[in-house]
Amino acid sequence: MLLLAALAPPSSVLSLSSSSLQNISFLRNRLSVAHLRFSSLIILSNPSLSSSSSPFFAAARESPPSIVAACESRPRDAAFRFSSPLFQIAPFLRDEWTTILKGWLCSFVAIYCLSRAVPQLGRLSSILSQVHSPRVPQEGAVLVALGCLSSAAAYLQQAFLWEAASRSVYRLRIHVFDRILQRDLEFFEGNNGLLAGDVAYRMTAEAADVSEALYAILNMTVPNTLQFVAMATQMISVSPMLSLLAAFAVPCILFFIAYLGETLRKISRKASMSSARLSAYLNEVLPSMLVVKANIGESKESFRFQTLALDNLLQQLKKKKMKALIPQLVQALCLGGLLVLCVCSVVVSRNSFDCSNLFSFITALMLLIEPIKGAGKAYNELKQGEPAIERLLDPTRFIPKVTEKSDAIDLDYVTGDIRFCGVKFRYGDDMPYVLDQADLHIRPGERVALVGPSGGGKTTLSKLLLRLYDPQCGSILVDNHDIQDVKLKSLRKHIVLVSQESMLFSGTVTENIGYRDLTGQINQADVEYAARIANADEFITKFVEGYETNIGQRGSLLSGGQKQSEI
Repeated sequence: MLLLAALAPPSSVLSLSSSSLQNISFLRNRLSVAHLRFSSLIILSNPSLSSSSSPFFAAARESPPSIVAACESRPRDAAFRFSSPLFQIAPFLRDEWTTILKGWLCSFVAIYCLSRAVPQLGRLSSILSQVHSPRVPQEGAVLVALGCLSSAAAYLQQAFLWEAASRSVYRLRIHVFDRILQRDLEFFEGNNGLLAGDVAYRMTAEAADVSEALYAILNMTVPNTLQFVAMATQMISVSPMLSLLAAFAVPCILFFIAYLGETLRKISRKASMSSARLSAYLNEVLPSMLVVKANIGESKESFRFQTLALDNLLQQLKKKKMKALIPQLVQALCLGGLLVLCVCSVVVSRNSFDCSNLFSFITALMLLIEPIKGAGKAYNELKQGEPAIERLLDPTRFIPKVTEKSDAIDLDYVTGDIRFCGVKFRYGDDMPYVLDQADLHIRPGERVALVGPSGGGKTTLSKLLLRLYDPQCGSILVDNHDIQDVKLKSLRKHIVLVSQESMLFSGTVTENIGYRDLTGQINQADVEYAARIANADEFITKFVEGYETNIGQRGSLLSGGQKQSEI
């Protein structure tokens, strides 16, 4: 078992003793580590060295003979093309095809009942003047039954389609988060990575926009199309000439909807980016409140928040105003067309058909306008959700640099023999080498302190050993195995990293100490044994709930020393 310890105080290397080594915080890592001896211990420190500016480091003992390995060129990421976001979310919708078919079947029932109700309403209107006619109750009962059945089917249609859209977005969220977990560490540490708040906003608010867009697609594809075709058929059966007049208005309405939808898409993208910036800022400043208050930065942070919040307000207002304006304009256009058609119907018909047919035609026309308005609303939801789909899928589009070979091996046991052979590494193509022809040999059982200035490569060594990055040249060997020939999980389970930063998760003490238990079944006895080794058992047992105490977000309920003991 290898232990990498990053110690914050510059003088910590000089003051280490056997008892303080036992207090090093490694409890979060694999529980069985409490039963093992560490085969190698590497301690990283950062004292102020005015005389040294070496890109490598000064070792705490005499360096071993150099072992030079041939440089090996690493291929860069190839160009990668991706399809439209709508096509990329299609697989998640296909998993819900049975629910979608149920919703569309219900929409067919609803539209069928509606199409039967239109002529029924016309017949009822023609006999209403005959108060004592025996057909009035019968026709009225049929109309009520058709209306109730249509409403029930429409409700089930919306319920099924919303369920399909929501479940699809659930799976999409899982997929995106899993892909983010698979990204190289460079993505989270580099300048091109995403801030935590931005990722959180994409996974929550923008995922909700995607759900709205998916429902709009499902609702527009079949239900609106069925209603449009059914009502158009009713109109043609009553008066082909009036139907032809109505057909001239439809393309104008659709063109108007498309123009406004594209405008809304651009506004929605700006609003989403503004909200993401605000969320990222809050995720950055709230956990750093100690630094803010210690440096009297309340007024500065208040100004920064007001600036971001004002920008978000303006962008959201543009978006909401456009969303409110579009349906009203479409409705006004539709009602204007309806009024013109009503006037034309009186002129054109010239008593060519009776009152019941005229009433049926106007009813069908009004019901024809509804899917057109629905299509406009759905198109706007789609344009609003399109940027959200792009931003949600964006972190999944990558080619990993740290990959695992198909014939990689497992390491069942390690003695702790570590070799860095001619390692050259830099974090970017335009950055200087942090390690340049670095050679290091750590023998089993040795405790080695690496001392050097900031940027000297001490932390980089631990990242390379864990294969969080791959060097541009050279090789790293563990027990004479090139770590690039070893499975990542197998390599990392033999290495314990103790960071100088306190990193805890919300949950209980037991869950944090047993975080690395790969079995998923945390052994309480092992947890308590590990806590006793780190001298953490004493303060843990003083809690009212003991090891089941919830430590709060990032361990906010613990002191600094307690956090270090528990990690």
